[in-house]
Parts: sequence; C-alpha cells; structure tokens
Amino acid sequence: MFIVSTVQATARVAENNFSSSIALKIPGNNAAHYPLQEIRKGDVVQLKANQNIPVVITRTIVSPNLSAADHVVEVVITAKENIYFNFKQWVNTRYSHNDCQFYMPGFWYRRNLRSPKEAPSFHTSDSWTVREDRLSVPMTAIFNEKSGTYLSVMRMDDFKHEALTTHKEGEVIISGKTSIGYTGFENKNGDARISFGFPYQETPKTYIRKLTLAPSVEAFQFLEKGKSIRLTWLVKSGKASDFSDFVRQSWEYSYDAWLPGPVNTPFSDAFVKKTLTGFFTRSFVSDYPLKFNSGEGLVVATCENLARAEIGFVGRVLLNAFNALEYGQQNNRSELVANGYSVFDSYLEHGFTANGLLREHVYYDKNTEASNLSIRRQSEGVYAMFQFLQYEKNNGRRHPEWETKLQTLLDRML
Repeated sequence: MFIVSTVQATARVAENNFSSSIALKIPGNNAAHYPLQEIRKGDVVQLKANQNIPVVITRTIVSPNLSAADHVVEVVITAKENIYFNFKQWVNTRYSHNDCQFYMPGFWYRRNLRSPKEAPSFHTSDSWTVREDRLSVPMTAIFNEKSGTYLSVMRMDDFKHEALTTHKEGEVIISGKTSIGYTGFENKNGDARISFGFPYQETPKTYIRKLTLAPSVEAFQFLEKGKSIRLTWLVKSGKASDFSDFVRQSWEYSYDAWLPGPVNTPFSDAFVKKTLTGFFTRSFVSDYPLKFNSGEGLVVATCENLARAEIGFVGRVLLNAFNALEYGQQNNRSELVANGYSVFDSYLEHGFTANGLLREHVYYDKNTEASNLSIRRQSEGVYAMFQFLQYEKNNGRRHPEWETKLQTLLDRML
C-alpha cells in the first residue's frame, strides 16, 4: 500500500530536504519502524514503506500568501485498521552541525553548555528531541553562525488534550488522546536536521526531574479504523546578524503566529493574593535565631514546616518576607507585617557571614549550613534587599544598618 503526499514547495526548503518514517505498535509487542521512501509522480509524492502497512498519510507543503512562514506543512493520518502509531519527520537544513547553535524557547539556548551534564545539553549528546509542552513555544530553530542563516519548524494546534501513560520510559501507550508531539534537532551524518512528529518522544534521554536524566521514551497514540488526525507545522527560513538577533526574530515570529492574550479566570487578583498569603502564615518558622518561611525540601503530601532557611532559589526567604510585609501593610494584616519585619531583623543580626556575605542555606534540622556560596543566591538576596529598602524609603523609613550590609555585600560580590 502507498502513502500519498502532495507537495508544492519553493526553493527555500527543497522537497528532498524532508524525510519521514512511521512506527506502528501492537500492545505487548515491540514497535515496527518503517522508513518512508518518496516516489514522485507528477505533482504527487508517494511515501512508500518496504511493505504494506495499514495507514494512509497525506502530506502537503504549501507556500502561504498571508503568513510569515515559508511553508505550511500539513499531515493527515488515516487508519485503515485500528493502530497505535508514532509519526516522525525531519527537515535537513543542509548546515554543518558543527557550525550551528540551537534554540528551543524556554528550554534550550545555543548548546546548553551552561547546564550540568545531568540536564539536557551537549555534555551528553549533540542530538535531542523533547515533548512540545516543555517549551514556551513548540518550535525548534537552528542558526548557522558561519552563514548567518536559520531554519525553524513550529507546530500549530489547539493543544486541548493530554492523557497519562503507565510507564515513563521505553515504548509507551497513551491511555487516551493527546495533543502533544515532539520537536528537536539531530546530527545526521554531520548535517543539522530539525526533527518533529506526533505523538511525543524524548531522545536520547528524558528529563524527569531536576538534574535527573532517564532512558528515552516513545509514545504511541491510538487511532481507530477509518478515523483521521490532522497535524500542522510552519517552516520558516531567514537571516540574522548574530545569535541574539536570531532569537529576537524567532520570538517576534512566534508571538505573531500565536497571538497570546490575557487568560480569563473566575478569580480576582485580590482573591488569589489573599489565598496565596496562607503560605506566609502557615509556613512561618520563629523557633530559631533566623526567622523564615519554610519552603526548601517541603513535602507536598504533609506540608510540614522544615527547619531550613534558604536565601533565593526555592527558599526565597528575604523576598517572601518583603512580599508578606508589603501585602500586610496594604491590607491591614498586622501578623504579616510583624512576620516580615522579624525575618529582616533576624537576618540583619544573624544572616551574614564574617566577611559580609549572606548565609545562603542554614539547616537547623542538621545543625549545619552551606559553605560553598553561589552568585545566584547572593544576587537574589541582593534583589530582595533592594526591594525592601526602596519600599521602606518610599514610606519614609530608613535602615542605615541594612544599607551598610548591602554596600558591603555588593563590594564582596563585585
């Protein structure tokens, strides 16, 4: 059986830059993967597996008149029998992989070399595919630093559906209907290729939690006999002066394509803020020299307060104190005001090291504290101090001792 694809392409992304395959799985058995060969007959491109398979796929690639994209790629998958499938596509940029930087909004910048080897980065592999919902925009873009040219592929969909799987790695069956596909980049024989498809997969590893890589996953969506599913991607090429300009263009293009707007909710700002302040009262710990809101290491199942005071990152002790203080004064919540000031007073007296840096992480439950300090937590503490001092100044209150501490801290950091 043939898989039929109609292609109307321009010179920007040649027809032979696209390739595809499909994996079909019978539950309880390993999936069978079928590379699809393109056979052109007039205006029709037939994608033919090396044997008959129970599915018809049509793919059209058109050049829109009223879109910033070069091409709209539309795929329609129709089942001739009940199937579980994973459809894969690649577009070859014809760039040398070694000449490229890579961009997946909110997830991947350049080669992610500032991330540790325990997170997705070139430290582990030069080829990655991930679930689309890991990204702020379901797009992968590749920038050729030598030529200043780039190519991007962005998925367009309503993204209304998601369903669980019984396993987190290997070949997994989706329990219902999902809208989530995958996107990424791969090094194929030295060429940089954008990889995209549906439903999702993650390779060579899946990122299950902070600094934890797990084996890859490939998901399979059920499609009933006679039913079809329609998938759409936008392909765009362009030129940029450097990587920063490339990111700027990609963001503006993404915004114009999606046109995000305010989310309407049934809750007012006042109601949400009042609800969230429950954290400030219930998590407050006052039994130690340092006063703080418990957050680091919090177990959601119990919400038990832990004797751990952390500056920045998860703990956000000083910023939480400032937010509680500001909200408390604006809404006549005297307990929040008192708690906020007590945190700042305790850190003024006990919260700095002998050389003027913030004590970032104090474990009262272990009778120890962090000795290796970080620019991130120190800078987040500085930010909270600036917010507090400016707020107090605007309300006619000065704290010269805090100003001295801040000046010393900045001198040490710089």
